[in-house]
Amino acid sequence: MAEQASETQVYKLSVLAQRQHLPSLPGQEEGTTYGVVWSSFPMPAHGSCYVVKFNNARSISFLAYIDDQGAVFPVDQPITLAPAACPDFAVTPDERGYSGTVLIRGEGASLQPLSKYRGSFKGTMREVSDSETWNTSRSLTYRPFMASMYLRYCVFDSERRNVGKGPSISIDMRAYPLDEPVDIMGAFSRLPLPDAIDAVVYQIGEHDRSSGIERFARRVFGEIDVDFLRTLMQRSSIALAYIERMDAYYINFDHTAFSAGEADAIYAVEAAINRLHRVLGMLGFAHCAASASPSEEACSAYDQAAFSGITSWVKRLMDDAISANAWIQPGHIAARPGGEWDVRTRFASSCERLGLIVRLEYDYRFDSAARELRVRFGVPQASSMPASRFDVLEGAWVSIDNDERARYATEYANRMALVLAAAAFSSSLSMRRFVVEKWDAMRDASLSVAFDRTEFTTHLMPLASELDGAPLSCETATERLSRSVTPERMQRDIPASLQAAPREDTRPLPRALQDLLLADSIDELEVMEVPDDPYMARCNELRASAPSDPARAERGYTELIEELEARCAAVEFMSDRPIITRFCENHLGRILLPVLEEDRSVRINRAPDALFFARYELCDLYMGAGAFERALPEARKLLDLATTSMQSYSMLVNVLARLERFQEVIDVAKNGLRVAYDRSSIAYLFYRVAFAYWVLGDRETAMACYRLVPRDEHITPMADEELSQLLAEMGRSERPTLREAAARAEQMGVPVPPSPETASQVADATVLLTDNGFHYLASRCVYHMWRITARDELSAVHRSLLP
Repeated sequence: MAEQASETQVYKLSVLAQRQHLPSLPGQEEGTTYGVVWSSFPMPAHGSCYVVKFNNARSISFLAYIDDQGAVFPVDQPITLAPAACPDFAVTPDERGYSGTVLIRGEGASLQPLSKYRGSFKGTMREVSDSETWNTSRSLTYRPFMASMYLRYCVFDSERRNVGKGPSISIDMRAYPLDEPVDIMGAFSRLPLPDAIDAVVYQIGEHDRSSGIERFARRVFGEIDVDFLRTLMQRSSIALAYIERMDAYYINFDHTAFSAGEADAIYAVEAAINRLHRVLGMLGFAHCAASASPSEEACSAYDQAAFSGITSWVKRLMDDAISANAWIQPGHIAARPGGEWDVRTRFASSCERLGLIVRLEYDYRFDSAARELRVRFGVPQASSMPASRFDVLEGAWVSIDNDERARYATEYANRMALVLAAAAFSSSLSMRRFVVEKWDAMRDASLSVAFDRTEFTTHLMPLASELDGAPLSCETATERLSRSVTPERMQRDIPASLQAAPREDTRPLPRALQDLLLADSIDELEVMEVPDDPYMARCNELRASAPSDPARAERGYTELIEELEARCAAVEFMSDRPIITRFCENHLGRILLPVLEEDRSVRINRAPDALFFARYELCDLYMGAGAFERALPEARKLLDLATTSMQSYSMLVNVLARLERFQEVIDVAKNGLRVAYDRSSIAYLFYRVAFAYWVLGDRETAMACYRLVPRDEHITPMADEELSQLLAEMGRSERPTLREAAARAEQMGVPVPPSPETASQVADATVLLTDNGFHYLASRCVYHMWRITARDELSAVHRSLLP
């Protein structure tokens, strides 16, 4: 019930009304009280609260309505319908929702940027400004933050024109509904990259009344030399991909096929696409057609904000310093907290989620003894910076020459360095020092800076906060980091033992690795033959003579096998503990060997390469002569000797198939798929088991196995052709999905690589080898994990373990 007052309407406040009083604000008249109320008055569907003046304990006057979308509208009474007019005050979050822009209605009808804020609607919020204000010094939840900001800037008015980064020229930041949605990014999923860029520019040029976001897209893509891009693509493949975790686009290409200048041109294309993606994300249309758009000038303001907001990552990363590491236990065994695996995966995970506009190419090294992390990254070039922007102060579009773009790129690179430092120091609370090497590919020159943890947390974290939202033209980061220059580089001398091949490393293995790998010392995990092995020389000589004298080759292979088997038997007999002889094609095969061994107390005697290859060549000799029955026992012995060798599985499967023993083909292939780790072998085994099931009459399982043959392998076209024939025979036109195929295979006991036991064995070995400083084998294990999971942070960890 309203009581009429001389100046404004006064409303009685129910005892049950929810309310919150605000502290006294700058410019507030002495003796007055302001705050927010909700729940006891009508409100539109997306309402949050009302800003009110408390006249006394029982009555209020309405000043504004705050919705839950970040807008404040002046009102003098409760309302039921959302206002249609432009708000007087608003905040717009960035695409990730952790910070954003503060907007205020200017003298006209448009909103203009005033300052920035940090936080989220569901958490706490704080103003970010060049000058200290009441709201920069305290964090508030959504309602009191919005109310206090509105009162300060729109009611009391004393600071409205003097605080923050607000421009004097008004930009209408509102997005107006479009007659028809525009899908600017859709062309990139349908067309080759240069055709997609041309299509966007062409289609926008066809419209007489294109939207602001379309005109901005045409401006950005107009900076690209599409003809040069076409020339590059004729030489080598260039493909665009969207990386969900980064929320950014990434261009895949072979770096060895292009010069530094050509690679820079490709990076510039990638940056242009990400600039548009960022603006679309700020408007709420990152992954769908835009149904509304602000002006082209507003899009430029959003674009500039995306560049200037990079250091917002510093606080976010440092806040994550005590959060759980998703990679702490990739298998059954957990890594040591703060150990090598924990630190390396934390740092790489932080880097791989950075949604930067420009390409981040980096490598790093971690010294666990010194608690120091060193990074080398490629700096962006001028071509990745905007060539024009809307200058809010001038109220006009301005061109940016190459010299100025180069300075912007340098400033952006130094802000990247601050972000990488945050990723390093957040990877471990005990990280003491960070060195970052900024590598300029165009000049093949580097400049490094270094700082310790205290310096970073005391001086550089506040700097990063100040730089959040500051234009690149200020060059503040460039000036500050110039004081921390060091001659150091990412590469440094490390103990040889960390990178030694197993043969050259006699360190004992810790108990956990002994049990996992069936070995007592690291040298027992060596699988490579010594150079100039005389037995391999004999095997190679017999192979060369086989076409002209197969009988001599057969005798020679048999004698060589008997001689080497006798040597292995002697080693087993003389051992004081159970020992078996096995051959492994590579180090990963040795890591996987225990998966197939039931007795965990045994140790492994490395079979000479010549023993394996002599028997393999003997099998091949029999196969070539059509003596499949004679080849079969040799192939079985070959597999017994090399249980993780895909060559041995392929040989036995091939012999069994020629003998039309298809059930045995299936049984052998199933065992092979348990430990299969390379795509070509997986493709061959699935192809063979699919045909065997087809011959035996199980067409559903055959169809599933054909579908599981990996793409782009040598045998893939044959598998596709046979699958088409099978589908026609079954009267089906559609292939099963990969999920359907995998479910059918697993139902029939056909492992789908990586099998859980194989994945866990590799993951556990990776963690333990990394944490215990056996980098040579750890790098090979994590490489396999990367190939299995396709997680880019594992690729970075792999590179960090290399010499």
